[in-house]
Amino acid sequence: MKGILFMTFTAPKLLAGLISALLGFTAFSGPQDAQSSPSSVTMDVAPFLIEPTTTTSSTLFIDPYATAAEQFAALAVNLGWPVEEYETLVKVITRESKGIAIAHNENDPMSGSYGLMQINGFWCRGANSYLQKAGLLTSCEMLLDPQINLRAGLIIFTRSGWSPWRTAQ
Repeated sequence: MKGILFMTFTAPKLLAGLISALLGFTAFSGPQDAQSSPSSVTMDVAPFLIEPTTTTSSTLFIDPYATAAEQFAALAVNLGWPVEEYETLVKVITRESKGIAIAHNENDPMSGSYGLMQINGFWCRGANSYLQKAGLLTSCEMLLDPQINLRAGLIIFTRSGWSPWRTAQ
């Protein structure tokens, strides 16, 4: 009997204490003002999309859960590569650099190959090189920047197709 009376009087006190604590916490933290907004589980990706450099290109969402090669291939499309080349870009980037933007193969001829697409020094070495004449870069080391590398790859692709990468395309 004593236990039942104890529970009868204790439960309302515990409930009242909990309610008081919640009200006190709310009063302590202050009211929400117009500048504070509730947290959201969605994210605006617009600031992370890069506008295409041509009107014939598509803009692709860069999936943060995709492989590095898939993310860089999406970036390439956003930089002006034809969307139809996305799958081949993924294969080339995977094969050439495994999606490592700063990959440099010093064993290739003409000072090696650089970056995501492993662009050979032939294309960038010297002031009269094809990519320097195009105004894209001033040294081969600039090809270690993913955007410059993908733009350089597009310039080479526009001139020679996939033949510099020896694809079956």
